[in-house]
Amino acid sequence: MLSRIRRIREPYRMILIGLSTIVVLIAGKTWPNLSYAIWAAFLAVMVVLLYTDLQEPVNYESMHISAGIVEYVAAGQKKVIRLREISKLEFVREEALFPDLDGTYIESKWRIQSDSHPWIDVMDERPHRKQLLQAFREHLSHFDEEAARAGLKARGEGKWLCYQAQGACERDA
Repeated sequence: MLSRIRRIREPYRMILIGLSTIVVLIAGKTWPNLSYAIWAAFLAVMVVLLYTDLQEPVNYESMHISAGIVEYVAAGQKKVIRLREISKLEFVREEALFPDLDGTYIESKWRIQSDSHPWIDVMDERPHRKQLLQAFREHLSHFDEEAARAGLKARGEGKWLCYQAQGACERDA
């Protein structure tokens, strides 16, 4: 049911919410002894919809992680990252390129350097965080999980080196 609602485009979803609000108002007036139950059911559905909406990534369209490959789609561009080709992985917290409505903010991302790409910034968002960490753990032999956790727990700006391939030090110099 919720997957069907997610596929509805945003303007139509807002129209459906508005219409259902009107239906709830009318139903509450029609059956006053059931108005509390009707409103409770309506609010429960709205909380579930809000929760599922907040589980969607904001800074990228999609990410698929499977068999040592991360397919990352952001700003309409698809990037394929082969985990065995990663030479350097950093967790970075820095001021966002574009300010939010409330002003500047700090965004978190994984900065990945590989043989096929100079640098790729993969935004860190809750829907895929566990999957990414598990993939890094499984496919990068010396992945520094403590550095990753320190970066994830940090409040301010910073960089945490989580992986560097053997021999990559000479290439970076």
